[in-house]
Amino acid sequence: MIGALDLQTLTYADCMLTSRRRSFLIAVPLTMAALLASSCSSDSSSAAASVDSRTPKTSSLTGTSWQLTSFAATSGSTTKAAAAPSAGSLVFAAKGKLSGSTGCNSFNGTYAQSASSLTITVGPMTLMACSGAAATQETAVLANLETVDSFVAGSKLQLKSGNSTVLTYKAVPTGIAGTSWKATGINNGKGAVVSDANTSKVTAVFTSKGAVSGNGGCNTYSASFTTTGKNGLKLGPAISTMMACEPSSVMTTEQQYFAALARVASYQRDGNRLTLKDSSGATQVTFIPAS
Repeated sequence: MIGALDLQTLTYADCMLTSRRRSFLIAVPLTMAALLASSCSSDSSSAAASVDSRTPKTSSLTGTSWQLTSFAATSGSTTKAAAAPSAGSLVFAAKGKLSGSTGCNSFNGTYAQSASSLTITVGPMTLMACSGAAATQETAVLANLETVDSFVAGSKLQLKSGNSTVLTYKAVPTGIAGTSWKATGINNGKGAVVSDANTSKVTAVFTSKGAVSGNGGCNTYSASFTTTGKNGLKLGPAISTMMACEPSSVMTTEQQYFAALARVASYQRDGNRLTLKDSSGATQVTFIPAS
């Protein structure tokens, strides 16, 4: 009886040991398989992340401002753009709106961007007479803008047609703090922006502390200014000296300038051109850099 009992006990223990060994042998392959699967999954994720990190991301052009540095001439050669303030410019605004300059005439238009694909449509444009190098540049810029189908942007903007770069621009600041300007056109209060011999005497200096000052053509003035959003601008009441100047056209220009400043609600900086606008978007004053 004792022997039988011992035999039964040993048999049960052997069975338990064998069962545990089998469980261990099964568990090992399963664990290894899980580890391998985890490793492969981790490697795949890392590889995907690595590929993603190497893939260049195309930034939106909206809210950027550029100054022309070179263009493809009709002969096919690359030509250096005219120096400021006659350099061309491009400003990409929200909702696909575009503005800019050929270096001679200013224009508005539209653009459509999808990743690095880009199309530009030039719309209304001023009709100043251009001659010499300015006329050559304008003709090339307008012709090249029509052919643009893609771009590369960084510290410079390359507008491309197929595999060829047809226009190159450099990035320029879009703010007005710390800038100095002289007027090129003033709204006369009758819906027209005019320029005469007195216009270039009108100046504006925007400081980094929210103050603007300058000369109205006869009297010096100062006011406060605040900017909001991307291009909102509000000017405080202007304080000026009270001299009378001759001829009377000088005073007329100054009065029109101060009246235009009071209507300003926004600004637009196109490379080396500054435009102050009212709440409806109508131009009030246009400037180029003072120096």
